[in-house]
Amino acid sequence: MNGFDQLVWREWRRSRTILFVTLGIIVALLILVFSQPQPPETGGGEIRVVVSMAVVGYFASWIAVHVSVFLLPMIAANSLAGERADRSAEFIAPLPVSRAVRLMAKVVLLAAVAIALWAPMLVVASLLRSSQLVKADDYRTGLQLLGMIATFAMLTMALAWLLAGWIESPVIAAVMAIAIPVVVPSAMFSLQAPFLAPASFFGLWIDSKGIPQPLTFLVAAAFFVGGSALYLRRLE
Repeated sequence: MNGFDQLVWREWRRSRTILFVTLGIIVALLILVFSQPQPPETGGGEIRVVVSMAVVGYFASWIAVHVSVFLLPMIAANSLAGERADRSAEFIAPLPVSRAVRLMAKVVLLAAVAIALWAPMLVVASLLRSSQLVKADDYRTGLQLLGMIATFAMLTMALAWLLAGWIESPVIAAVMAIAIPVVVPSAMFSLQAPFLAPASFFGLWIDSKGIPQPLTFLVAAAFFVGGSALYLRRLE
């Protein structure tokens, strides 16, 4: 492996416990879903879908999308604050590796985790739609909800990234990463309340089709740039 590969591998080793625990949670939730009694077949000519690998993949990826709202901020916080906990930041500081390159390795890991969580949902849902196992209306509704959840995950990750670049204690950073997914939706609603009617709900941030609005990307980008700047300038 070259130097950058080693940095990415270093980030993976720091976060792999969180990722493995999350994988176990996804598997446990998947088992819980399919261990429930199957509902009786309904009338009206509707066809009961037989449990298949595609359906299992759909539920697994759907659970992963929801989990991303909590997992991504934990990875972001652990990536910046974790190297202070294991003191690897002090070890690597004198080495001829720029802080910017180390930061890029963290971004690569975050991007890889996000893609691994979100992409399977789109692939499996498309396969189910093309095989006509999912109705067109249900498919569109699912994509809208996916856009909303991905938006929450993006904002929670960016906010955790910002605060972890500022907070010195990895313990506080970890607690903060757990609390952020609960706080962000409430904050989004409170900030838009003076400008929009309650019926629009998150309309300032996400439109009716589940597509994030420009303000969402601007806020997430500001959080991410701010956290990156704090990381590049902090003293170990």
